[in-house]
Amino acid sequence: MTIKHTISTAALTATLLIGGTTAAFAGGNGGSGDGSGGTTMDRSAKIAALCEHQDEIVPHLTDRQTHLTERITKLTELQAKATANGKTKAAERIGKRLTHLQGQLDRVAIRIANAPAWIAEHCS
Repeated sequence: MTIKHTISTAALTATLLIGGTTAAFAGGNGGSGDGSGGTTMDRSAKIAALCEHQDEIVPHLTDRQTHLTERITKLTELQAKATANGKTKAAERIGKRLTHLQGQLDRVAIRIANAPAWIAEHCS
């Protein structure tokens, strides 16, 4: 590792540390530590913002589902090719990624199924 690389790594780390600390204090949680992730007003503001875009929720989730499905298909092909070429470590890494993406796809499918009920409950 060169000195130039070490110095730039240290500078980047310091920048991220200071930026992260600033973002935490600017977040407005006030350090309550209750695990709620914010105040009740923050939650109602988020719900109001989502309700303003309620017509875009399901199409956005559907686009995400399509993207994930395409990615899973592509990675499945790559995994088969890696396995056929005897690259077991690459096939294992791709398998881990496929598992992660399948979990995301399952969560998106649940959100799509629950979206109409959530919209009916929170947006009048």
